[in-house]
Amino acid sequence: MTDHAHSGRDGMRTVHYAPIGDTVRLTVPESETIRQRCRSIVTRMAGTELHDDELMHAAENLAAYLPGRLRTGIQALRDRGSVDGVLLIEGLPVGEVGDTPRKVVEEPRWWDVFVASLVQLSVMSLLGAPISYAEEKSGQLIQDVYPKVGAEELQENSGSVLLELHTEDGFLMTPPDYLSLLCLRPDHDFRAATVACGIRRILADIPEETQAVLRQARFKIAFSSSFVADGESRWTRPVPALTGPSDDPDVCVDLHGMIGLDDRAESALGVLKDLMESNLVGGVLRQGSLLIVDNNSAVHGRTGFTPRYDGSDRWLRRAFVTKNLRRVRGDIIQGRMLRSRERVAVPG
Repeated sequence: MTDHAHSGRDGMRTVHYAPIGDTVRLTVPESETIRQRCRSIVTRMAGTELHDDELMHAAENLAAYLPGRLRTGIQALRDRGSVDGVLLIEGLPVGEVGDTPRKVVEEPRWWDVFVASLVQLSVMSLLGAPISYAEEKSGQLIQDVYPKVGAEELQENSGSVLLELHTEDGFLMTPPDYLSLLCLRPDHDFRAATVACGIRRILADIPEETQAVLRQARFKIAFSSSFVADGESRWTRPVPALTGPSDDPDVCVDLHGMIGLDDRAESALGVLKDLMESNLVGGVLRQGSLLIVDNNSAVHGRTGFTPRYDGSDRWLRRAFVTKNLRRVRGDIIQGRMLRSRERVAVPG
């Protein structure tokens, strides 16, 4: 695969990444078939709450009309995983797209962008049950990701500087098993590349003694601001970075908000960081591109870009999935909105 380089808007970092190998591209007729099916659903269900089971089931039934090779690719990621822990789907229909939101009150209802909403839920239903968190973006099942004025430097989805590699909501007891990012509009300059690294890609290069440290509860992860009501810093209790089978572990890492609790832990985290940043895959998502990330086996991030706040900025839609809805049933508030179970967080 050919390497690509991208320089973040801070001008300080150059990010090298290879193209994503596991990619499925839809044909125009395939895309049109799905779009028409979405139209028949919205005719019946516009105005229905997104968390409504009937709407969720309609989106799941839509998956029957996805091309067979696409369903097979998604199921392979679900059942066997992959070296890079990601699957890129290109050519999905998104329907009519209005201005990129500039603030939360402008964010559309699902039926305002019904094709994109139903397509994303349909694809993700092949991996499990869509979920959201009450503390994050008001518990919306599909979340709009776009740059916000004043948030440029934040290590969150509202920022526009280089977003460091991380496990999505890794500070929670029940983070999502998968996340997807559907592009409605890329950034003006086509500079914002979404990148990822799978633990399988680098495991053999991590020294055994380093792996042993990474498997111990010698690290803490900072909570995202969405989950901290009082605005103060909060951290998890000590947690490991690697868990599970020695030959195919799960990974939970945040290269910006994770610290080692001693020198050896910090050193091990540094080794992991260097290997991840040297083995990235990714690319600039275009309209109709959907990236699925296995949140147990891969970390992801984004290179920097320069927003204009003119209604045509980069706009993605994000959705989460859990493999087992029963596992989190005790945390459900309504529909598939969860109370986020913390890792018994304590003040940092």
